Amino acid sequence: MSGKPELTDEQRERIRKSRERAMELRRKRLEQQKVEQERQAVQQRNEMKMRNSVSVAKSNVKKNNYEEEDENVELEDFEIGASQYVTKQDAKGKYCLPDGTLEVCEYTEKDNPRQSKWNKMKLYNRSEIRRRARDRWGGLEGLQEERRRRENKRSEKDMAEGYRLFKKQK
Repeated sequence: MSGKPELTDEQRERIRKSRERAMELRRKRLEQQKVEQERQAVQQRNEMKMRNSVSVAKSNVKKNNYEEEDENVELEDFEIGASQYVTKQDAKGKYCLPDGTLEVCEYTEKDNPRQSKWNKMKLYNRSEIRRRARDRWGGLEGLQEERRRRENKRSEKDMAEGYRLFKKQK
């Protein structure tokens, strides 16, 4: 004998049955978890399909409204032949819209073509951006004037920086 008490046949049988019962319970629990995960995955896919179909329906309605508006709007030179979408950068630069206004605009996200690991691009409907910009700046003339004002401000800042750099060299 090695110092450990030996188990009786009855104890060994009880241990074997307990182990089998535990293994059966574990197998059932894992099976239930798998079924629940599959059910959730199916539910998520269905929700995504519903969101996409509702989103497509809404965008089709809005697209039709924007197309009707586009027929009556005077386009600028850079807008002729342009895509119906505009990037966030262009919306801020060409249409002089702040981030706050862009946050309330609808957009679609698309993988960034430059690098797929980067954040997705936000593409705004050009008609909506054009309408909001013209409302904000008081029409086409106001928007163009704001663009000129920003360009002049940028030029003055660049000139001041150039003077500062050349002044230090003397």
